[in-house]
Amino acid sequence: MKGNVVEFYVIFKRDVKPYEPKGFIPVDLNENSVSVLVDGKPTLLETNTKRITLGYEYRRKLTTTGKPTKDREVRRKLKRLRERDKKVDVRRKLAKLIVKEAFESWSAIVLEDLPGRTPEHMKDVKDKQLRLRIYRSAFSSMKKAIVEKAREFAVPVLLVNPSHTSTVCPVHGTKIVYRPDGGDAPRVGVCERGKERWHRDVVALYNLAKRAGDVSPVPLGSKESHDPPTLSGWLRAKSLHSIMNEHKMIEMKV
Repeated sequence: MKGNVVEFYVIFKRDVKPYEPKGFIPVDLNENSVSVLVDGKPTLLETNTKRITLGYEYRRKLTTTGKPTKDREVRRKLKRLRERDKKVDVRRKLAKLIVKEAFESWSAIVLEDLPGRTPEHMKDVKDKQLRLRIYRSAFSSMKKAIVEKAREFAVPVLLVNPSHTSTVCPVHGTKIVYRPDGGDAPRVGVCERGKERWHRDVVALYNLAKRAGDVSPVPLGSKESHDPPTLSGWLRAKSLHSIMNEHKMIEMKV
């Protein structure tokens, strides 16, 4: 008691239940999308990183052609392009969606243990545009955003070896052969042993889960390619389940 003021110190005791994951949510980070496996259903969330990167680069060239980058007007125009702000916004919203889903389903998040910097062998990529996109895609920043958000919710994150996650069949353990399809990286390959057709982003998810210790059976691929649904309008979504349910309803209407 101090003068006319009485101070009470109230101590609260709370039993904290240890977080014991009941499942895994593997996440595969790519240049223009992020794939996740929820309840055995693979889904690709389009991030538009490629469009943001190339759009900024094209406008930057138009703005700086024949002008010094230190010019006040040039710097003002470049700042208005907001390349970094747009990418940060995507990372934060995506991290929140994934971590919230893991927290509500009492799952652990599985990520590739990617290096902090772009791998040295990427310097040997001859395509200048592809090399630019790889450097600007900032995979490590996306991984960092998910890890930091997971800490807020006390959700465990498992970092596994990223090597050959998209080139090894999760069923037979043999090589998946990708044939050129005109793109930078062929998306569909065939298992050398079972001849099943696997989508690159889907097979990576199953391999990540397997390396994290998930013993759930992997669904055997068919002889026909089954591309996972690619969703673009997810930035304002409340949860991953709401996104998947909305996409399912659209498919049923079609």
